[in-house]
Parts: sequence; C-alpha cells; structure tokens
Amino acid sequence: MNCPGCSVEMTDLEGDHETLRECKECGGLWINVADLNRVLLHNNLGILEKQGGKVDAEALTGQCPECQVDLVRVDGGDRQHPLHYDTCESCGGIFLESEFADANSAEEAEKKIIDFFRAFGGKQKTRAAI
Repeated sequence: MNCPGCSVEMTDLEGDHETLRECKECGGLWINVADLNRVLLHNNLGILEKQGGKVDAEALTGQCPECQVDLVRVDGGDRQHPLHYDTCESCGGIFLESEFADANSAEEAEKKIIDFFRAFGGKQKTRAAI
C-alpha cells in the first residue's frame, strides 16, 4: 500500500489486535476504523465518531490507498494546538500525518494514536492548580 501523503510504500507494524501501516518517508500512519475504535475504547476514549472535529471541505488530502477515493480532512484539537486526520468515507481508513515518524513498533504507534486523540478531542489531563 502506498502512503496517501507521499506515495512511498508503507511498512506494516503488526500489533496484537490491529495492523498499522507506517510510511518511513513522511512518518504517516494508516489504520482502519475498526482497529482504531478498538484502540480508543481500550484506552477509555470514545469511538472515532465521538471524538468530534470539523470536516474541512477545502483541504486537498490525497487519495485512499485502498479504494482510490478522495480522503476527507477532519480538524480538531484546540486553537493553540490544531490537529487533523484524513479519512476515507468509503472504507473508513484513517491517515494520521507526520506526528508518528519515530514509532518503530505497533505499541509505540498505539501510544501516539492515543495521545493524538486525547488532544484531538480535548480530553487531555489537566494539572491541578497548586
């Protein structure tokens, strides 16, 4: 499968319950929606549909490497730290861009996915005021 970000062949990162694909060139990560929802739920986050976000209809994001339809950009996070991911409306694949460049295993990638969606949905832990 070629990366939707830079068209380089992606590498599989095999995990316990999911197959993640990583681009060694741009650091992008591809995961299907069922596997993503499993990761989110196992870490006390809601499924992808509960994460919120706003579709950016103007963004040019590339094509799904599995079904060759245009990807849709979804924006979220807070104003100081805007985040986005791209999704395929046909197969449900999710493409997360370069924040994952140093994930060398499925476990590392999963931790980064969890951190990403905590920030994306505004569910970061806040420190108690001292």
